Amino acid sequence: MNILPYLETFSAVVENGSFTAAADALGISKPVVSKQVSLLERHLGVQLLHRTTRRLRLTDAGEVFASYSRRIMSDVREAEQSVLPLQHEPQGRLRISVPESLAMSLLPEVLLNFQQKFPKIELDIRVSGRFVDLVEEGIDVALRVGELEDSSLIARLLMPCGFHVCATPEYLKKYGKPKHPRELETHNCLIYSQSPNPDNWLFRDDQEKSISIKVNGNLRSDTGNILMNAGLNGKGIFIAPTFMIVSALEEGRLETVLDQYAPVTTGLYAVYPYSKLVSTKVRAFVDFIAEAWSN
Repeated sequence: MNILPYLETFSAVVENGSFTAAADALGISKPVVSKQVSLLERHLGVQLLHRTTRRLRLTDAGEVFASYSRRIMSDVREAEQSVLPLQHEPQGRLRISVPESLAMSLLPEVLLNFQQKFPKIELDIRVSGRFVDLVEEGIDVALRVGELEDSSLIARLLMPCGFHVCATPEYLKKYGKPKHPRELETHNCLIYSQSPNPDNWLFRDDQEKSISIKVNGNLRSDTGNILMNAGLNGKGIFIAPTFMIVSALEEGRLETVLDQYAPVTTGLYAVYPYSKLVSTKVRAFVDFIAEAWSN
């Protein structure tokens, strides 16, 4: 038996001095009040009230139980009041999980702008290449590249995201531009070890059929920034998401190859646990970065 609703009814009877006044205060009928008090007494196995036609009087057990009831209902009301401001003005700690590639590229600037607009939100950024369990690890929102697999989560597309095979112009001039994915077998490939199958790079041909190429190289890491730095220094070919390399492409420090074989474009998503009432801090963050990255 969940006795909290019955506690509320009993406390209203004690505070208001009668079943009728308690019913008015709670917005329910007098028979419902009487029945709930009786059910509470039956559940506890003690009589809480002496009932007469003129007045109600607490029993000894009722006096003890009423003191606890008042304290409990006071805590419930205080808890309720404590979170109401959080639903009106975004504030409090916001725990965010992000991939390292995003943390080293687009995210820092947008976080600074977000904090300027919402100074009462305390950001707690967790950088990880793995797909963390949001509920288990207490994460409010995660930024992820790829399709959503967990149906208990809500995903909002922030921007399209492709993956590109790239290297410096100097590397490609020295070792040649691969014209087909099979030619990657003769290149030094920088391998991201957090991929589901890191030694096999997937492509598609002009008929949308998958091509799997086994690659080799002298550097692998679970940190995309290490691979990108090596690539920028002409040490090999690597795969990276659009948002990570866009500046280097625009500046001519990197070139893409095998674009006609590139995997299907996916997306960058904001992912958060399903709830009937999404907190304002999560909503504010997701709306802000969606707007910032809309182009």
